[in-house]
Amino acid sequence: MIQVIIVEDEDFAVARLRMLLEETDDKVEIIAVLNNTKQTVQWLSNNRADLIFLDINLSDGNAFKIFEQVDVRTPIIFTTAYHEYALRAFEQFSIDYLLKPISREKLKNSIEKYKLLRQKKENENGPELQQLIDLMRAEKSPKRFMVTVGNKVKIINAPEVAFFSFDSKITFIHTIEGKRYPVDTSLKQLQLSLPHQDFFRVNRQYLISRQAVQELQYYSATRIKVYLSPEPQEDVFVARDKIGVFKRWLAE
Repeated sequence: MIQVIIVEDEDFAVARLRMLLEETDDKVEIIAVLNNTKQTVQWLSNNRADLIFLDINLSDGNAFKIFEQVDVRTPIIFTTAYHEYALRAFEQFSIDYLLKPISREKLKNSIEKYKLLRQKKENENGPELQQLIDLMRAEKSPKRFMVTVGNKVKIINAPEVAFFSFDSKITFIHTIEGKRYPVDTSLKQLQLSLPHQDFFRVNRQYLISRQAVQELQYYSATRIKVYLSPEPQEDVFVARDKIGVFKRWLAE
């Protein structure tokens, strides 16, 4: 069976997708229907599915808010009425992007894509599905960064990065040697492109490398200070809504 969840706030769209799934593949089992980002974050924090059908515009905001609060590495098929989110959707390593109204043929193709991915998992000695998704991210993640220093261009390899920071509308790369350089990439773009197992967005200002974390200080159940090496210019705290995910990331 393929256990799926549907995240959609329109009853008609839920009913249509449910009907199409039943007609397309009798091995699909819908285990939950959620209609906003809050419900989805809560559900994904405590449950797992094989596949997610995710509408982008939900009743309480944009669905991309979900990825800022919980680590989602389950294959996703985005469903939306708008073209403009396609690139951002694929940055989340979705396996497909379906425009509404969803056709039976395109839905069937999406399910087949998922089955091919799942088949790789089930091959003898094949990696787990989560590992396959991580490999997809690793394949497209930057291996080095080019920064301008005067009239020269300096190359910084990914293992040399301690963390990235955002200050005065500029993103900076900080090396393990304590050097800081501006980079022409947003923290969000870096967060989406760098491998999850190595980098974590702890708050709006900092995207940190696992190797830079030296110590944690618990101020309360909802306030954690992260000590990094090299030491940043200001204290770094984990955003309250990311503490659970951050702890799991460190423990991986």
